[in-house]
Amino acid sequence: MKAILSRTRSRFHQWGVATVAVALAAAQAPAAEYMWNFENGNLAASFGNGAMSYADAETGTLTLFGSTGGLVPNINGQVANYLYVPAFANLGNGYHLKFNGSGPNGGGDYINQYTIIFDIYSPGSINWTPLFNTAPDNANDADFYIADDGSVGIGTLGYSGAGVIAPNTWYRVGFAADLGAGTVSYYVNGASVYDRVGGSLLNGRFSLYSNLDVEPSFLLFNEGDTSGQYTHELYVNSIAFVDRMLSPAEILALGGPNAQGILVPEPSSIALAAMGLLALLGFRLRDRFGRGCEQ
Repeated sequence: MKAILSRTRSRFHQWGVATVAVALAAAQAPAAEYMWNFENGNLAASFGNGAMSYADAETGTLTLFGSTGGLVPNINGQVANYLYVPAFANLGNGYHLKFNGSGPNGGGDYINQYTIIFDIYSPGSINWTPLFNTAPDNANDADFYIADDGSVGIGTLGYSGAGVIAPNTWYRVGFAADLGAGTVSYYVNGASVYDRVGGSLLNGRFSLYSNLDVEPSFLLFNEGDTSGQYTHELYVNSIAFVDRMLSPAEILALGGPNAQGILVPEPSSIALAAMGLLALLGFRLRDRFGRGCEQ
């Protein structure tokens, strides 16, 4: 049993073989990545060996799927699909995410290096909207929020500045972690809004169940704090997960909300960036050794 279930809130100087090897290692696509775009009006993954499911039967009856263009605005002028998340009233409500292609990493027994990103729209109150809970049984309050002042975060790690999120606007919100290193970063529309640097968090509260565990990794959009109403309506265009901590440059390249999804075009913008780097390396090698390299 994970310890988190009992817890309290609060990289030759010349272009040569060695250089190419280092660059190739840096440019590798992540071991596994996943995305949900809801283009088929269900919870099926757009790509990646992952599963999104209703946490209970009631959630399935409360959930709606649709397209923007009416009361919900388009994203950058483009029609987008969405998952409508109601303001859940019961602790059993929500959505589970399980990553069948992701084993333990970061030197621990669980997933300790990862990035999760949401394209979301809040049509009303954002008062303590929970985005995810790493305890999939919802045994405690959530682990990442939109707070009542429009900041994002959680007391244990810290919060961004106020006002980075406002109602009635599409945003891309990211959470990236290397828990063994004690590093966690938050992003809004590709920009870093908060960095936590401190002691190791390995295998702790923010680590995730992996494909070696029966339990799912996340419960989304609900929490176990019953002291008030902390769940709110959301429209979700896309959810993406990568089982490593993406760099600030990678997340900046992903940008803000996009009607086509987060890791686009498939297989992902990250893999495409790697191909771009390989192309650049080829150009530099030709420039240094002559066009004979092309033969």
